[in-house]
Amino acid sequence: MQRRHMLGAMAALASSAYLGKGHAQGAGGSVPLHVVVPFPPGGGTDVLGRAIGYRLEKLLGRPVVVENKPGASGIVGAEYVAKSDRDGNTLLFSGLVPSVRYYSRPLSQIGAELAPVCMIARSPYLVAVNPGVPAKTLGEFVQLAKSKPGTLTFGSPGNATPQHLATERFRSQVGIDILHVPYRGTGPMMTDLLGGQIQLVFATVAAAEQHVKSGRLRALAVTSADRLDRLPDVPTVAEAGIADFVAEIAFGTYVAAGTAAAAIGGLNRAINQALTDGEVRGKLVEQGFIPVGGAPTDLEKSLLAEVKAVSDLVRSGKVRIDAA
Repeated sequence: MQRRHMLGAMAALASSAYLGKGHAQGAGGSVPLHVVVPFPPGGGTDVLGRAIGYRLEKLLGRPVVVENKPGASGIVGAEYVAKSDRDGNTLLFSGLVPSVRYYSRPLSQIGAELAPVCMIARSPYLVAVNPGVPAKTLGEFVQLAKSKPGTLTFGSPGNATPQHLATERFRSQVGIDILHVPYRGTGPMMTDLLGGQIQLVFATVAAAEQHVKSGRLRALAVTSADRLDRLPDVPTVAEAGIADFVAEIAFGTYVAAGTAAAAIGGLNRAINQALTDGEVRGKLVEQGFIPVGGAPTDLEKSLLAEVKAVSDLVRSGKVRIDAA
Protein backbone atom coordinates (compact mmCIF):
# COMPACT_ATOMS: atom_id res chain seq x y z
CA MET A 1 0.00 0.00 0.00
CA GLN A 2 1.36 3.40 -0.93
CA ARG A 3 2.12 5.70 1.98
CA ARG A 4 -0.47 8.33 1.04
CA HIS A 5 -3.19 5.68 0.69
CA MET A 6 -2.27 4.17 4.02
CA LEU A 7 -2.35 7.52 5.78
CA GLY A 8 -5.73 8.29 4.24
CA ALA A 9 -7.20 4.97 5.30
CA MET A 10 -5.86 5.33 8.82
CA ALA A 11 -7.12 8.91 9.10
CA ALA A 12 -10.60 7.70 8.18
CA LEU A 13 -10.29 4.95 10.74
CA ALA A 14 -9.24 7.38 13.45
CA SER A 15 -12.37 9.46 12.88
CA SER A 16 -14.80 6.53 12.71
CA ALA A 17 -14.02 3.12 14.13
CA TYR A 18 -11.48 4.49 16.59
CA LEU A 19 -14.14 6.66 18.15
CA GLY A 20 -16.91 4.09 17.92
CA LYS A 21 -18.70 2.58 20.90
CA GLY A 22 -18.29 -1.11 20.10
CA HIS A 23 -15.34 -3.48 20.44
CA ALA A 24 -14.21 -5.80 17.69
CA GLN A 25 -14.55 -9.42 18.73
CA GLY A 26 -13.59 -11.14 15.50
CA ALA A 27 -16.00 -13.96 14.75
CA GLY A 28 -17.51 -13.78 18.21
CA GLY A 29 -16.78 -13.58 21.92
CA SER A 30 -15.60 -17.18 22.05
CA VAL A 31 -12.96 -16.74 19.34
CA PRO A 32 -9.52 -16.25 20.97
CA LEU A 33 -7.39 -13.21 20.30
CA HIS A 34 -3.86 -14.47 19.66
CA VAL A 35 -1.23 -12.02 20.88
CA VAL A 36 2.08 -12.83 19.20
CA VAL A 37 5.35 -11.75 20.84
CA PRO A 38 8.24 -12.24 18.36
CA PHE A 39 10.85 -12.73 21.08
CA PRO A 40 11.36 -15.27 23.90
CA PRO A 41 9.74 -14.83 27.34
CA GLY A 42 11.33 -12.41 29.76
CA GLY A 43 12.04 -9.40 27.56
CA GLY A 44 10.33 -6.02 27.42
CA THR A 45 8.04 -6.97 24.53
CA ASP A 46 6.90 -10.07 26.41
CA VAL A 47 6.15 -8.04 29.55
CA LEU A 48 4.03 -5.60 27.56
CA GLY A 49 2.24 -8.27 25.56
CA ARG A 50 1.15 -10.14 28.67
CA ALA A 51 0.19 -7.05 30.69
CA ILE A 52 -2.00 -5.64 27.91
CA GLY A 53 -3.20 -9.05 26.73
CA TYR A 54 -4.70 -10.02 30.06
CA ARG A 55 -6.55 -6.71 30.29
CA LEU A 56 -7.87 -7.07 26.72
CA GLU A 57 -9.42 -10.38 27.72
CA LYS A 58 -11.69 -8.51 30.13
CA LEU A 59 -12.37 -5.56 27.85
CA LEU A 60 -13.19 -7.65 24.79
CA GLY A 61 -14.99 -10.44 26.65
CA ARG A 62 -13.05 -13.14 24.80
CA PRO A 63 -10.08 -15.41 25.49
CA VAL A 64 -6.61 -13.95 24.89
CA VAL A 65 -3.69 -16.30 24.21
CA VAL A 66 -0.14 -14.91 24.37
CA GLU A 67 2.27 -16.81 22.13
CA ASN A 68 6.05 -16.37 21.89
CA LYS A 69 7.33 -16.89 18.33
CA PRO A 70 10.99 -15.84 18.41
CA GLY A 71 13.51 -15.98 15.61
CA ALA A 72 15.46 -13.91 13.08
CA SER A 73 15.31 -10.67 15.09
CA GLY A 74 11.52 -10.60 15.12
CA ILE A 75 10.97 -11.66 11.51
CA VAL A 76 9.46 -15.06 12.36
CA GLY A 77 6.70 -13.64 14.56
CA ALA A 78 6.04 -10.70 12.26
CA GLU A 79 5.66 -12.93 9.20
CA TYR A 80 3.39 -15.28 11.14
CA VAL A 81 1.02 -12.39 11.84
CA ALA A 82 1.34 -10.99 8.30
CA LYS A 83 0.25 -14.35 6.88
CA SER A 84 -2.59 -14.87 9.36
CA ASP A 85 -6.25 -14.44 8.49
CA ARG A 86 -7.28 -10.81 8.05
CA ASP A 87 -9.92 -11.00 10.75
CA GLY A 88 -8.28 -9.09 13.59
CA ASN A 89 -7.84 -12.24 15.68
CA THR A 90 -4.02 -12.24 15.54
CA LEU A 91 -2.21 -9.24 17.03
CA LEU A 92 1.54 -8.62 16.91
CA PHE A 93 3.24 -6.97 19.90
CA SER A 94 6.59 -5.67 18.68
CA GLY A 95 9.07 -2.86 18.73
CA LEU A 96 8.05 0.21 16.78
CA VAL A 97 9.47 -1.42 13.65
CA PRO A 98 7.69 -4.80 13.52
CA SER A 99 10.29 -6.55 11.38
CA VAL A 100 13.92 -5.62 10.78
CA ARG A 101 13.34 -6.14 7.05
CA TYR A 102 11.45 -2.84 7.07
CA TYR A 103 14.77 -1.02 7.40
CA SER A 104 15.84 -2.01 3.89
CA ARG A 105 12.53 -1.23 2.18
CA PRO A 106 11.35 1.93 0.44
CA LEU A 107 8.96 3.94 2.61
CA SER A 108 6.25 3.39 -0.02
CA GLN A 109 6.24 -0.34 0.83
CA ILE A 110 5.75 0.12 4.58
CA GLY A 111 2.34 -1.30 5.44
CA ALA A 112 2.23 -3.85 2.64
CA GLU A 113 2.28 -6.77 5.10
CA LEU A 114 1.28 -5.38 8.50
CA ALA A 115 -1.20 -2.67 9.44
CA PRO A 116 -0.58 -0.54 12.56
CA VAL A 117 -3.10 -0.72 15.38
CA CYS A 118 -1.82 1.23 18.39
CA MET A 119 1.34 2.55 20.00
CA ILE A 120 1.86 0.93 23.41
CA ALA A 121 4.82 2.39 25.28
CA ARG A 122 8.30 3.85 25.16
CA SER A 123 11.37 3.20 27.29
CA PRO A 124 14.91 4.55 27.39
CA TYR A 125 17.83 2.14 27.68
CA LEU A 126 20.16 1.48 30.55
CA VAL A 127 23.75 1.18 29.42
CA ALA A 128 24.84 -1.67 31.69
CA VAL A 129 27.99 -3.72 32.15
CA ASN A 130 28.98 -6.82 34.02
CA PRO A 131 30.65 -5.83 37.34
CA GLY A 132 33.81 -7.59 36.16
CA VAL A 133 34.35 -4.73 33.72
CA PRO A 134 36.74 -2.29 35.45
CA ALA A 135 35.02 0.83 34.06
CA LYS A 136 32.93 2.63 36.67
CA THR A 137 31.60 5.33 34.32
CA LEU A 138 30.60 5.50 30.67
CA GLY A 139 33.62 7.67 29.93
CA GLU A 140 35.90 5.06 31.50
CA PHE A 141 34.29 2.35 29.40
CA VAL A 142 34.91 4.35 26.22
CA GLN A 143 38.56 4.79 27.18
CA LEU A 144 38.85 1.08 28.04
CA ALA A 145 37.37 0.12 24.68
CA LYS A 146 39.74 2.46 22.84
CA SER A 147 42.69 0.92 24.64
CA LYS A 148 41.62 -2.60 23.63
CA PRO A 149 40.03 -2.31 20.17
CA GLY A 150 38.09 -5.35 19.02
CA THR A 151 38.27 -7.19 22.34
CA LEU A 152 35.23 -6.03 24.32
CA THR A 153 31.76 -7.29 23.37
CA PHE A 154 28.22 -6.01 23.46
CA GLY A 155 25.04 -8.03 23.19
CA SER A 156 21.66 -7.42 21.59
CA PRO A 157 18.40 -9.40 21.27
CA GLY A 158 19.25 -9.88 17.57
CA ASN A 159 20.70 -8.25 14.48
CA ALA A 160 19.08 -4.92 13.59
CA THR A 161 16.90 -4.88 16.71
CA PRO A 162 16.40 -1.45 18.32
CA GLN A 163 18.97 -2.27 21.03
CA HIS A 164 21.52 -3.23 18.39
CA LEU A 165 20.90 -0.08 16.36
CA ALA A 166 21.15 2.14 19.45
CA THR A 167 24.47 0.58 20.41
CA GLU A 168 25.79 0.92 16.86
CA ARG A 169 24.83 4.60 16.87
CA PHE A 170 26.67 5.07 20.16
CA ARG A 171 29.70 3.07 19.03
CA SER A 172 29.96 5.15 15.85
CA GLN A 173 29.56 8.45 17.69
CA VAL A 174 32.30 7.81 20.28
CA GLY A 175 34.59 5.93 17.88
CA ILE A 176 35.08 2.59 19.64
CA ASP A 177 35.57 -0.89 18.19
CA ILE A 178 33.58 -3.46 20.20
CA LEU A 179 32.25 -6.75 18.91
CA HIS A 180 28.55 -7.45 18.47
CA VAL A 181 27.07 -10.69 19.83
CA PRO A 182 23.45 -11.15 18.68
CA TYR A 183 21.05 -13.35 20.68
CA ARG A 184 17.59 -14.78 20.13
CA GLY A 185 15.92 -12.36 22.53
CA THR A 186 16.56 -10.26 25.62
CA GLY A 187 16.45 -13.16 28.09
CA PRO A 188 19.46 -15.06 26.66
CA MET A 189 21.35 -11.77 26.24
CA MET A 190 20.87 -10.83 29.89
CA THR A 191 21.86 -14.33 31.04
CA ASP A 192 25.21 -14.05 29.27
CA LEU A 193 25.77 -10.49 30.51
CA LEU A 194 25.19 -11.63 34.08
CA GLY A 195 27.55 -14.54 33.50
CA GLY A 196 30.30 -12.34 32.08
CA GLN A 197 30.26 -13.84 28.58
CA ILE A 198 29.62 -10.33 27.18
CA GLN A 199 30.57 -7.00 28.70
CA LEU A 200 27.95 -4.39 27.74
CA VAL A 201 24.33 -4.00 26.68
CA PHE A 202 21.82 -1.29 25.91
CA ALA A 203 18.84 -2.87 27.71
CA THR A 204 15.35 -1.71 28.56
CA VAL A 205 14.76 -0.61 32.13
CA ALA A 206 12.44 -3.62 32.50
CA ALA A 207 15.23 -6.02 31.59
CA ALA A 208 18.11 -4.47 33.56
CA GLU A 209 16.79 -2.54 36.57
CA GLN A 210 16.40 -5.43 39.00
CA HIS A 211 19.94 -6.61 38.30
CA VAL A 212 21.33 -3.08 38.72
CA LYS A 213 19.60 -2.67 42.08
CA SER A 214 20.82 -6.08 43.25
CA GLY A 215 24.41 -5.24 42.28
CA ARG A 216 24.65 -7.99 39.68
CA LEU A 217 25.06 -5.35 36.96
CA ARG A 218 26.49 -1.84 36.90
CA ALA A 219 24.51 0.90 35.14
CA LEU A 220 26.81 3.40 33.47
CA ALA A 221 24.14 5.69 32.00
CA VAL A 222 20.54 6.05 30.89
CA THR A 223 19.82 7.08 27.30
CA SER A 224 16.95 9.47 28.09
CA ALA A 225 17.30 13.25 28.08
CA ASP A 226 16.78 13.35 31.85
CA ARG A 227 17.61 11.04 34.73
CA LEU A 228 15.02 8.49 35.77
CA ASP A 229 13.25 9.08 39.10
CA ARG A 230 13.50 5.36 39.82
CA LEU A 231 17.30 5.37 39.32
CA PRO A 232 18.34 8.88 40.36
CA ASP A 233 22.03 8.02 40.73
CA VAL A 234 22.40 6.87 37.12
CA PRO A 235 23.57 9.76 34.91
CA THR A 236 22.34 10.45 31.41
CA VAL A 237 24.68 9.81 28.49
CA ALA A 238 25.04 13.58 28.12
CA GLU A 239 25.99 13.95 31.79
CA ALA A 240 28.57 11.23 31.22
CA GLY A 241 30.28 13.57 28.78
CA ILE A 242 28.81 12.39 25.46
CA ALA A 243 26.59 15.12 24.04
CA ASP A 244 23.62 14.82 21.70
CA PHE A 245 22.86 11.15 22.27
CA VAL A 246 19.32 10.14 23.21
CA ALA A 247 17.82 6.76 22.38
CA GLU A 248 14.69 4.85 23.34
CA ILE A 249 12.75 1.78 22.33
CA ALA A 250 9.11 2.09 21.38
CA PHE A 251 6.50 -0.65 21.16
CA GLY A 252 3.40 -1.01 19.02
CA THR A 253 0.78 -3.48 17.83
CA TYR A 254 -0.02 -4.68 14.31
CA VAL A 255 -2.38 -6.96 12.41
CA ALA A 256 -2.20 -8.44 8.92
CA ALA A 257 -2.49 -5.84 6.18
CA GLY A 258 -5.96 -5.85 4.68
CA THR A 259 -7.73 -6.39 8.00
CA ALA A 260 -11.05 -4.55 8.08
CA ALA A 261 -11.01 -1.04 9.53
CA ALA A 262 -13.76 -2.00 11.98
CA ALA A 263 -11.62 -4.79 13.45
CA ILE A 264 -8.57 -2.51 13.73
CA GLY A 265 -10.69 0.22 15.27
CA GLY A 266 -12.11 -2.10 17.92
CA LEU A 267 -8.67 -3.35 18.88
CA ASN A 268 -7.29 0.17 18.95
CA ARG A 269 -10.04 1.41 21.22
CA ALA A 270 -9.67 -1.55 23.57
CA ILE A 271 -5.88 -1.11 23.80
CA ASN A 272 -6.28 2.59 24.55
CA GLN A 273 -8.74 1.70 27.29
CA ALA A 274 -6.32 -0.89 28.66
CA LEU A 275 -3.61 1.76 28.82
CA THR A 276 -5.82 3.99 30.97
CA ASP A 277 -6.43 1.20 33.48
CA GLY A 278 -4.67 2.00 36.75
CA GLU A 279 -3.43 -1.54 37.27
CA VAL A 280 -2.05 -1.81 33.74
CA ARG A 281 -0.39 1.61 33.87
CA GLY A 282 1.09 0.75 37.24
CA LYS A 283 2.50 -2.48 35.84
CA LEU A 284 4.06 -0.69 32.87
CA VAL A 285 5.50 2.17 34.93
CA GLU A 286 6.83 -0.34 37.45
CA GLN A 287 8.73 -2.01 34.62
CA GLY A 288 10.18 1.30 33.41
CA PHE A 289 7.80 1.90 30.48
CA ILE A 290 6.02 5.13 29.57
CA PRO A 291 2.47 4.30 28.34
CA VAL A 292 1.57 6.03 25.07
CA GLY A 293 -1.55 4.92 23.15
CA GLY A 294 -3.17 6.93 20.35
CA ALA A 295 -4.67 6.37 16.90
CA PRO A 296 -3.27 3.96 14.28
CA THR A 297 -1.98 6.98 12.33
CA ASP A 298 0.25 7.95 15.27
CA LEU A 299 1.97 4.57 15.17
CA GLU A 300 2.22 4.63 11.37
CA LYS A 301 3.88 8.05 11.31
CA SER A 302 6.37 7.05 14.03
CA LEU A 303 7.13 3.85 12.16
CA LEU A 304 7.93 5.71 8.95
CA ALA A 305 10.12 8.19 10.83
CA GLU A 306 12.16 5.49 12.54
CA VAL A 307 12.67 3.47 9.38
CA LYS A 308 13.87 6.61 7.60
CA ALA A 309 16.19 7.53 10.47
CA VAL A 310 18.10 4.25 10.77
CA SER A 311 17.75 2.52 7.41
CA ASP A 312 21.14 3.86 6.27
CA LEU A 313 22.86 1.65 8.86
CA VAL A 314 21.30 -1.40 7.22
CA ARG A 315 21.68 -0.33 3.61
CA SER A 316 25.34 0.55 4.15
CA GLY A 317 26.04 -2.96 5.39
CA LYS A 318 26.99 -1.85 8.92
CA VAL A 319 24.04 -3.84 10.29
CA ARG A 320 23.11 -7.25 8.90
CA ILE A 321 19.54 -8.48 8.69
CA ASP A 322 19.06 -12.12 9.62
CA ALA A 323 17.16 -14.43 7.31
CA ALA A 324 14.01 -16.01 8.69
